[in-house]
Amino acid sequence: MARRKPLIIAAAMFLLAMPVLAQETPTDADIRDAHAALLGLARDDGTPEKDGAAAVYYSIVENPDAPRLVTRLEVGGAPCRSRFMSALQFPNQWATLTFGMVDLRRVTSVVAYASADDMIAGVKPVPVDSEKAVQIVLTGKDLHCSSRMALSGEAASDPVCSDRLDLTLTDAREKERARKALAIVAGICKAPAFSKK
Repeated sequence: MARRKPLIIAAAMFLLAMPVLAQETPTDADIRDAHAALLGLARDDGTPEKDGAAAVYYSIVENPDAPRLVTRLEVGGAPCRSRFMSALQFPNQWATLTFGMVDLRRVTSVVAYASADDMIAGVKPVPVDSEKAVQIVLTGKDLHCSSRMALSGEAASDPVCSDRLDLTLTDAREKERARKALAIVAGICKAPAFSKK
């Protein structure tokens, strides 16, 4: 852990010093896309449909036998908190609904890795702004909470909270989305992970 702390602080200083944060105020769309990036939505250049203050994201599936996923994401008056509703449906089956909330103010740690294997093993972290970074892990207590309900009539699940969100940097577009998302977590949400301590 002692080794990770300088990397996290260095990344925080890098993000907080970026001119874009000093000169530009993120729009509602920017903030919503930050939440979408952290939830793994709108990858592969998928474009969401606007629905008032929310956006609707569709999975891109060419195989007719594959499940479909539709997610409605909304960021309200508190830009660091979002709520979402997802419907996952397999062919010829009832859909399963997931209701959830994310609070980016709870991010207490941000660690980057140069490979998925390193991330799984939790070894060899690299600076968040490194060109070698391909996986970024954000953690914080109850960072992401959700509950599920099946339309087939099964009882709804109790709320489950996760302490982790992942960013996968597969190409230049995803790296840019991640950079903007982390800048918002640091500059707008003032997450503890990016404090100057």
